[in-house]
Amino acid sequence: MTITYGSQPGTGSDMGDILHVLHGRDTTESAAVYHRLGWPVAIGHRQRTGSGCTCHDNPTATPCLTPGAHPAGKTVRPLESGELTAAFDAAPGAGIIIPCTRFDALVVAHAIGMGVMLRADAKSLHIPCLTAGHTTATLLVEAGTGTLLDACPQVEVRSGPQSWVAMPPSHGIRWDTAPDHELPLPPATAVRPHLAQVVKLALAARAQG
Repeated sequence: MTITYGSQPGTGSDMGDILHVLHGRDTTESAAVYHRLGWPVAIGHRQRTGSGCTCHDNPTATPCLTPGAHPAGKTVRPLESGELTAAFDAAPGAGIIIPCTRFDALVVAHAIGMGVMLRADAKSLHIPCLTAGHTTATLLVEAGTGTLLDACPQVEVRSGPQSWVAMPPSHGIRWDTAPDHELPLPPATAVRPHLAQVVKLALAARAQG
């Protein structure tokens, strides 16, 4: 059964199983869970201990800024459901790449993202959020609503089939707040006031110096 946002809630056991997998390190199981959430899944490059990202197999490649956490090709090609297990079993540790078709992604500085999450938690607003170390945070919102924040210089909006997000357990990527299939993704309008307040406070603190 495919679980999608806005569908009828499943059992508590289902959600527990999903969270257990998403906070684990098994890429094949995680890819299967993302597929169950209704998200298209593509395979990415791998980060190898001692030899770096597999994109460096090309001797003319430029230094990799997101090792093991970017698409394997110039375009993002989602796998068919029957291809998932074989593809990820054949490439242990490969990045899991999700095109931004079932959600929009708001990429912000890590401190900004954590500030937004604190405010959202206080209001019981569930925003799936993943982090790349202490560099960035990515907030997932309802598809088609992220463009509301296009004019905000502190936000990179990713939307559409050729935009993508590397999902845990891709190298260096972790869930701060995992998705919950029983809750809809919030629209960007629900996130905007929290983001605006956090950015305002950050700019004021920077000005004071």
